[in-house]
Amino acid sequence: MTSQAVAKSLPKSIVLDKWEESGFSWSGDIVPAIFPRLVELVDAEHQQVVIQLTCELVKEDNVNWLKMSFVGELWVCCQRCLQPLMIDVTYDTRLALLYDETQSSLLDEEVDYVLLDEVLVTKHHQRVLPLSDLIEDELLLNVPLSAKHDDCDMVVEQVGEIEEEEADNPFAALAVLKDELKNKG
Repeated sequence: MTSQAVAKSLPKSIVLDKWEESGFSWSGDIVPAIFPRLVELVDAEHQQVVIQLTCELVKEDNVNWLKMSFVGELWVCCQRCLQPLMIDVTYDTRLALLYDETQSSLLDEEVDYVLLDEVLVTKHHQRVLPLSDLIEDELLLNVPLSAKHDDCDMVVEQVGEIEEEEADNPFAALAVLKDELKNKG
């Protein structure tokens, strides 16, 4: 499946007004190439590696939840050896979609949430949830700031000989001055 076919099948956004009460679900394959921010971090040879995604918008206890399940891997560039590094992205997550900060009191402290005012877009008098952006954000959170292999040594090539310079010794300069004063006197 090409990245264009994947991009066409994954909804870029969903109308929250339409799906909020009845729920929404999507399942399929995604590739890093369809996400503009993520593709910048992914190794060029691995931008079409398939990640299986299942996502659901459900309402539970008056809170909207975006549930996402990922199965796959991302390949980024090791910051030490500059070779591809695999990051496992097989996990499940839940993101609470809150209308305002007061709803956060309904949640446990460790629950991730986003305020809808910060992400919703209004199109044709409908509230639109940027589903693709939220999925990309979730994947980006799994990429370390400085990704490196656990056992990686930095590749360094030495060109030519390294000359060792003697460090200036402040007492050596005093010894020279002392000798000069002795010779004058």
